[in-house]
Amino acid sequence: MYVPAFDPFHTIFRMLYILKRFDGNETIEVDRLRIYDFYLLFPYLANKISLKSDETQLKDSRRKFIPNKFTPYNYISNSRRIFERLRPYQMIALSHLASYGLIDPEMLLQQKVTVTDADKMQQVMSQLDEMPPEDANVLSWLMLSFRNTPLNGVDGLKYRTKLLESKYDGC
Repeated sequence: MYVPAFDPFHTIFRMLYILKRFDGNETIEVDRLRIYDFYLLFPYLANKISLKSDETQLKDSRRKFIPNKFTPYNYISNSRRIFERLRPYQMIALSHLASYGLIDPEMLLQQKVTVTDADKMQQVMSQLDEMPPEDANVLSWLMLSFRNTPLNGVDGLKYRTKLLESKYDGC
């Protein structure tokens, strides 16, 4: 049975779609990309991301655009375990993008991603099909909700998703 989560080439395409949503000169944390990628694979789990009580607009848009259903084929019982199993595939995908000259390899060593050649990235993206609408909705919701949310800290993305340890963050 084919599982896109553990296919490095599928991971490259997912990372490209995510990077396309960021500005060309923006620096993104690797862990943020990995979290977005996880929710592209398992969109129904985005309903478990904790939101503040005053974030009713985000809750409403999540209810509207994120499916709350799963099939027996994509059900996972331990999100953190699967998230960690995805790490090598995600890092291979980012390494390939760096080797193609699309992202900065020096920044990748610092666990950050910056697009080095926006024109080349645009050329690559023009050869790809559009994202399926369901995936585009998930990614749009994640970007709207967490683009400016810090990765670390009490209300950071790591804390809200519970995919990465946040207890010992310095902020």
